Amino acid sequence: MKIVDTVALVLLALFVIVLASVIARQRQMLRSAGGIPLGLRRGNRWLYGVGRYDGADLKWYWAIGIGTRPSLVLHRRDIAVLSQRPPTETELKSVPVTAVIVKLRAGSDELTLAMADGAYTGLVSWLEASAPADGPAAGPLAPLGPPVP
Repeated sequence: MKIVDTVALVLLALFVIVLASVIARQRQMLRSAGGIPLGLRRGNRWLYGVGRYDGADLKWYWAIGIGTRPSLVLHRRDIAVLSQRPPTETELKSVPVTAVIVKLRAGSDELTLAMADGAYTGLVSWLEASAPADGPAAGPLAPLGPPVP
């Protein structure tokens, strides 16, 4: 076997291993609790990845990669939903027809996300589940009164 053939086989094997790693990472992230497919708009491009709820953070991982660190972290207390709508004709070239396009304010940034309808419902529920930022912490519930016989 010539050295060129050996180098080509090694490069092909490395490519297959990296590709398998990327696919395995995506599947593992989507199967674990709190993982959702999530598109992030940057300029005119959509970047696809996996969003994961982690306590008070929504972490977004770029789909193409083998790293374990999130590409973007959104803190629940800093997120506000500005609007949600179906995709436009232009966006339908990049996102599924069933997607919901969500515009968020995260701190001083405005972000546009694409997600499934159920994922949008989950996002809104997750945001509403946070404790009030300025109000007193909720204490134990007061009893409703004596039990009815």
